[in-house]
Amino acid sequence: MMRLLSAARFSFILFAMAVCGCAAPSASPFRGLPPEQARALAGRMAAARERELDADLREAFATRSPRNVLVLSGGDQDGAFGSGFLKGWRRAPGGRPAFDVVTGVSTGALMATFAFLGEERDDAALRAVYTGTNAGDVFRVIAPGSFDAVLDTAPLRQLIARYVTADVVRRVAAQHQRGRRLYVATFDLDANQLVIWPLSKMAAEGGDKCLNRYRAVLLASASVPVFFPPVTIDGDLHVDAGLREVLFLRAAMLGIGKAYDARPPADRAAGPPVVYVIVNGGLHAAPEAVPDGIAAIGMRSLALYTESQQLFNLREAAHVALCHQPAFGFNFVAEPDSLNDADDQGVMMAFDSKRMLRVYAAGEALGASPMPWQRGLPPLDGDPKTSTAAAGRSD
Repeated sequence: MMRLLSAARFSFILFAMAVCGCAAPSASPFRGLPPEQARALAGRMAAARERELDADLREAFATRSPRNVLVLSGGDQDGAFGSGFLKGWRRAPGGRPAFDVVTGVSTGALMATFAFLGEERDDAALRAVYTGTNAGDVFRVIAPGSFDAVLDTAPLRQLIARYVTADVVRRVAAQHQRGRRLYVATFDLDANQLVIWPLSKMAAEGGDKCLNRYRAVLLASASVPVFFPPVTIDGDLHVDAGLREVLFLRAAMLGIGKAYDARPPADRAAGPPVVYVIVNGGLHAAPEAVPDGIAAIGMRSLALYTESQQLFNLREAAHVALCHQPAFGFNFVAEPDSLNDADDQGVMMAFDSKRMLRVYAAGEALGASPMPWQRGLPPLDGDPKTSTAAAGRSD
């Protein structure tokens, strides 16, 4: 979920949009197709991606069931919370498990590689990015006249290349060979589809081309449309998947019941497997007196809309986990209200180092605590009567 811009920055972007030039023609495979043919092509593309995802998951979990799944949400600079939480979780009672599957959207996609690898050096990389980065390390403002965005993400491209090295990708490939899976999502503007990228499989394919594609997917995953330029992949324009889902989980990522039933009785006696969700942001904005005026009303409405999207995506993931056979426990954590009620709560893409340090520290303290998780189906609007599913385990 993205924080909203200040009124001044919002006004600048409206001005820049008004004077931007027309975009150059793309190489999209949909170019020139009538709607009926375009829909048919999109359907074939979606089916091919679904088959690839299914084959990747079956290869990993045909004879075993995943035990621990991690889902990372979007949240731009508030990735500091999730990064700190992962660090603290290492010191929590029972420690932090290795995850069989990791998924990420937007800032969660940028975090996902290092959460997936899970070593102390990976925690250090996350800390460096989410406490030592400022806005200039992510984007630069460009003059009106840009074809596809009002900001340039060349600095973010360089930041990704600095941390997602060939060695990091080789380590991801090694974990893929051990049956673990890493997925991030982008949104294909041309096809109007969420695209789930099998990053661990991509890493296992190896080579410079693979490394460049891996980095391109990560850049696209964090490219907020209009603000950041889309990334062209296979001819289509890809942007931040938060346009459709701010976090994601699919039933196939949880394995199949037969594999779970085939496990040794002692293993099954340890209890159900668990889905863990880290929400990089709060779930309920504080009430406030909204100033009169179209900008303030519009920004507040958009903020609450994206908050609602996040909550419903979280509930959807809970349904996937709790209704699976076998049922998974569902544990989630979000930023405490106190972090979002503070005066320095920030605005979208501010990358305020003072706030990120504070949020990282709060996440680390919460991650190390004995009982940081909320369990079961997240309630709507704080009403416990809307939480009807059985609670999951917290270990």
